[in-house]
Amino acid sequence: MLKIVNNRWFHPGLLLFWVGLGILFRFMGLGDKSASSIEISTLVFSLGHGLKTIPLDQIISTDILLYPLRFETASQPADVVYHLFTESNHPPLYFLLNYFWMRLFSIDGELVSLTVARSLSSILGVLSIPAIFSLSYFAFGSLIFAQITAALIAISPYGIYLSQEARHYTITILFIIASLGYLVKAIRSLEGEKKLSLIQVIGWIIMNGLGIASHYFFIVLLGAEGLVLAGFWLKDWRNKLGLFRTAWLRIYLVIFGTLITGLVWIPILKNLPNDQLTEWIETEFQGLGFIEPLFRLFAWLITQIFLLPVEGTSIIITLISVLILLTVLVWISPGIIQGIRLNLQASNTKLETKIFGGILISVLALFLIIIYGLQKDVSLAARYQFVYFPVFILILGSGLGVIWKQPTIPNYSWVSLPPILQANGKKIVIITLIMGCLGALTVGGNYGFQKSQRSDLLGNYIINQAQTLVIIATTQKTHAETRSLMGLGLEFKRQKANNLPQFILVKKTDHPSPALATALTQIKRPFELWAVNLKDNTDFSQFRCQPDPRPQPKFNGYRYRRYYCR
Repeated sequence: MLKIVNNRWFHPGLLLFWVGLGILFRFMGLGDKSASSIEISTLVFSLGHGLKTIPLDQIISTDILLYPLRFETASQPADVVYHLFTESNHPPLYFLLNYFWMRLFSIDGELVSLTVARSLSSILGVLSIPAIFSLSYFAFGSLIFAQITAALIAISPYGIYLSQEARHYTITILFIIASLGYLVKAIRSLEGEKKLSLIQVIGWIIMNGLGIASHYFFIVLLGAEGLVLAGFWLKDWRNKLGLFRTAWLRIYLVIFGTLITGLVWIPILKNLPNDQLTEWIETEFQGLGFIEPLFRLFAWLITQIFLLPVEGTSIIITLISVLILLTVLVWISPGIIQGIRLNLQASNTKLETKIFGGILISVLALFLIIIYGLQKDVSLAARYQFVYFPVFILILGSGLGVIWKQPTIPNYSWVSLPPILQANGKKIVIITLIMGCLGALTVGGNYGFQKSQRSDLLGNYIINQAQTLVIIATTQKTHAETRSLMGLGLEFKRQKANNLPQFILVKKTDHPSPALATALTQIKRPFELWAVNLKDNTDFSQFRCQPDPRPQPKFNGYRYRRYYCR
C-alpha cells in the first residue's frame, strides 16, 4: 500500500478520480429537472432578450410566452448588457460567458436547451475540484489534506446543487478560491515570507474585480477578508512592527485597486430597476421566528457535506433521513473538532487555519448583520450560502486530513462505544465520504434541493386533467411572476403536450382586473381557466365559470384553482 501511495502518479490519478466523480454527479440528469424562475432569468438575459416584450393583460399563446427563450443569431453581447442593466439586478460577467456558450450549441429560432444552459455551470463546478485541491495544498502543504478537500467538494450535495443550476454561483466560487489563495500569500508575507510581487498584486485585484462582476455577494467575501486583515493590522500596530513596510504597502495597493473595481458599479447599482425583486427576503422577525435563520444556516452548512432524501418522499422516509443525518453528525463531529484543534496547534498549519476560520466566522457574522440588522433574510435561500462554501470545505478537509494521519487514536466519540462503533480518524473520513456520495445521489435523484416551484408536476397534472382549451392566468407584479409563468409554459413544451395552453399575465391591481374580465368574455367556449398564483378578486361565476369542487393536489410554489367555463 505504501508503495502505491508513494508512486508519483498516485496523487494525480486520485485527483483525476475525484474530478471524474464530480463530472458524473454534476451531469447526472442535468436536463431532467424543471427550470426554476431564476434560471429562466439567466436564460432570457444570456440570450440577449428581455422580459418586457411579453404582453400583459391579454391572452397569449405558449410560443409568445416563451419567445424570450428562443435563440436568435441576431442577438449581440450588447443586448445582454442592455437588458441586464434595464430589467435585472445582476452583474454581467456570467451572462456574457453563457451567451457565447449557448451560441455554440443552439439552433436559430429554437428554444434553448436546459442541458446546454446548465452545462456551463456544471463545468465551472468541476473546475472547483482541482482549484480547491491547489489551494489546500498551497495553504497546508499536505497532499492528504488536498485530496480529502478535493473529494469533499467533488461529492458535496450543495456543490452539485449549485452546479446543476444555470446560474452564476460556480464561477464566483472559482474567484473566491483564487482570492483566498492570494489572501494566504499576503498574510504569510506579513509573517516574514516573500512579499507579494506586483504581478500578484495585479492578479489579486483582477480576481476580486471579476468576482464582483460575477455576483455582488462576492463583496461579502471581500468584507470578511478585510476583517481578517484588520485583525493582523491591529496585531502589527500593537507590536509596533511597522504598518508601512513593503508587505503592508502591497496589501494597501490591493485594497485600493479592489475598491476601484467595486466603485465602478455604484452608478449602475443606483440606476438598477426592480428593487422589488429582492422584496421576498425582507423579513420582520416575530416571536420564535427570530431564531429560524440560525437553524437554516446550520442546515445549509450540513448539506455542504452530506444529505439524504428529505424532499419528495413520505414523512417516514424524511424522518428516518433526518435521524440518520443527525446521528452521523454527532458521531463524526468530535473527530472533526479535534482535527481543527490539532491544526490550530501545529506550527505548519496554525496560521492558515486561523485565516480560513476567520473568514468563515466573518462571513457568517456579516450574514447575521444582513439578516438581523438590514432585515434581509439571506438564510431563506440555499444559493446565497455559496460565499462561505469553499472555505468551509477547506476547514473541514484539513480537519479530516489531520485525523486521517493519526491512526493511533482509537476513538474520537463523545462517549465510550463498542470497538465496532468507535470513531477513529480513517473511519470518520470514509463515512463522511460515503455520506457525501449518498447526498450527491440524493440531489441527482431530485430528493434534495428541489425547485421551489414544481412546474413539472403542475404542468403534468394540467396535461392529464384538461379536457378542453386551457387558459392559465397569473398575477404579474414583477418579472418574478413572468419568469414563473414562463417556467410553467416551458414544461408543456418539455412534456410534449398535445394541446398547448394559452396564458394571460394579469397586471396586479387593487380591484378586479378589467383586462381579465374582457378576455374571459372573448374566449370561445368551452374552456378551462386555471388560476395559478392569481391574486385577483374577480367573481368568475359572472362569466359562467364554476370552480372544480374536487380537492386538488398540492404542488410546491403554486396556489391554483380550476374553473370550468361553458
